[in-house]
Amino acid sequence: MDQVKEVGPVNRPRSSVTVIRWSARIFRVLILLFWSFFLIASIFGTEARSSHPLTGADYLILVSIVSALLGLALAWKWELIGAAITLFAVALCAAVNFRVLYFPGTLIPFAALLYLLSWWLCKSVRSPAT
Repeated sequence: MDQVKEVGPVNRPRSSVTVIRWSARIFRVLILLFWSFFLIASIFGTEARSSHPLTGADYLILVSIVSALLGLALAWKWELIGAAITLFAVALCAAVNFRVLYFPGTLIPFAALLYLLSWWLCKSVRSPAT
C-alpha cells in the first residue's frame, strides 16, 4: 500500500539546527584564523615588543583569549562544553578589560552563543515535549 511521508514542520527544526550549527562553525574558523595570525605574529614578529613591561592583567587577558579560542575549537565536537568555556573566558577577559568586547571581539561570544543555541535546539529536537 501507499505510505505517506510527513514533510514540512517535522523537518524544519532539524534544518534550522543545521544552519545555526554551520554558521557557528564558519564563524569559528574565521575567528580562529584571524586571532591565530595575530598571536603567531606577535610571538615570532620583531615589531611586537611591548612599550611597557607586561602586568598580571596583561597575562590574564592573554590566557583568557587563548582559552576562549580553545573553547571554540572544542565546540566543534562538544558544543555545550566548548561554548561554556568560551563564554566564561570572554567574561573573565571582559572583567579585566571591557574593551575586549568591542568589534571584532564581539564575534567570539557570538559564535559561542550560536553553538549554545545549536546544542539547545538539537537537544529539544531529539526529545520533543509530550
